[in-house]
Amino acid sequence: MPLRDDSVIQYVEGEIGLRLTEDYRYLVKNAGNIVLTKELLYLRADSDGRCNIVPSVAGARKAGVPIDWLPICRDNDDYYCYYRAGPSNIWSHDQMFEQRWADLSDWVIDSFINGN
Repeated sequence: MPLRDDSVIQYVEGEIGLRLTEDYRYLVKNAGNIVLTKELLYLRADSDGRCNIVPSVAGARKAGVPIDWLPICRDNDDYYCYYRAGPSNIWSHDQMFEQRWADLSDWVIDSFINGN
C-alpha cells in the first residue's frame, strides 16, 4: 500500500471531523503502510477496506470511544486511540485493558517496535 499524501489526509479529516495532529500526519506519511504486530488503521480517500480509518472511527464512536479520541489502531474490539491533548490510550470495549502512553512516539515504540 502506498504512503498517504496531503490530499488523502484532508479527505479523512473531512470525513471524521477531526484535524490530524502533525506527529500523526508524519507517521502516516512516512510509515503508515507498515504492519508489524498490530494493524495501524490506514487512510484512504474512500471508505473501503477492513482497516480503513473512516469506517473504523465511525464504528469506534458507535461503540463508545469519545468523539475527541482518534482511533489509530484496532485490536479485535479494542482501539488504540490518540488524544489530541497528548497521551495515547487504549479504549477497551469490555474495560479489561487500561494502558496509556505519554505521546504518539511512545506508543509507536511500545506497540510497533517492541511488539507489546
